Order: sequence, then C-alpha cells, then structure tokens
Amino acid sequence: MKRICRLAVIGPMLVAALLFTGIASAVATVGTFYDQHVETFQTALPECSPPDLVGTSTVTETTAGHFTETTNGFHAEGSTTFLERVDFPDGRFVLAGATDHFDFNVTRGATVTSTSVGQEPRTIYSANGEPIGRVLIHASSHLTFHDANGNGQPDEGEVTSSIDRFFFTCN
Repeated sequence: MKRICRLAVIGPMLVAALLFTGIASAVATVGTFYDQHVETFQTALPECSPPDLVGTSTVTETTAGHFTETTNGFHAEGSTTFLERVDFPDGRFVLAGATDHFDFNVTRGATVTSTSVGQEPRTIYSANGEPIGRVLIHASSHLTFHDANGNGQPDEGEVTSSIDRFFFTCN
C-alpha cells in the first residue's frame, strides 16, 4: 500500500518535471535513467499483522528505465525494485522484495498518463529466524493529468487516479 501512496506523491512531481523538459526537438531523443536510494522509517504492515505492531523499515529503492522524446510527446517505461526489511520490537522481522513496472506518456497539450503494476512478496520470520508466514500483495494503479489551463501545475480537476486492483493473500 505504501508503494501506491508513493505513486500518489511522486506522480505529480514527475508530471511537473516532465512538463518542463520541453517537447520541441525535431528528432527523437532516446535515453535511460537510473536512481537508487535507501529510506528508513517506522511502519506497520497491517496486511497480515496486527495494525498496531510498528517496526523499523529499511527500504532500498532502485528505479531504472528508458525514455523517448519526440515533437509529439514523451514516453518512459521501466521498473522500480524495492528490497525491504522491517524489524519489530519483539524480534520478529519481515523481508520483502517487490518490482513495480511502470510507463507514462506525455502528449502535446500536456496530457500525462501513467500506469503501474506490481507484486510484493513478503516473508515473516520469528525472532529466531524461522519463516512463520508469507504475504503476497498485488497492485495496479493509473494516474492521468491533463493540464487544462496550461499552467504546468496540477490543479483541482486536472488529476485523476485509480487503484484498479489491490489485494493480498496471507499464509
């Protein structure tokens, strides 16, 4: 779920950045992008654990992909990989790895569409390191931004988003 929440935060920033890259070149420009960073924060993992059980999460997030820019627009696609460990006060911990595949398009007239699809398998371990449970999260989301007034800012009514599929299984 926090991945989808990140999309809701990162999406508008990405849209704004793309709008200012300019779509004026006469030929296609093709390139790649890469980013990796580590975050540490407090979190609950309520999908298959008590929602009041809070632990310390360390996530390494790696995003890589490629883009094509033309006079008609901008297209990018790639994947983001999350490697996560959550340590709980009672010694239990969770190891997770997820890959989200994404694509987005910016067309002349400042319309942006973005789709993200991913799975996140998690394994829950006892304090002595024995696997005691598994979780599998599935998610699919869409984001659309149409800059109706041409100001390059997401204004009220210009952004729509949906979580088309989100479910998890515990065993």
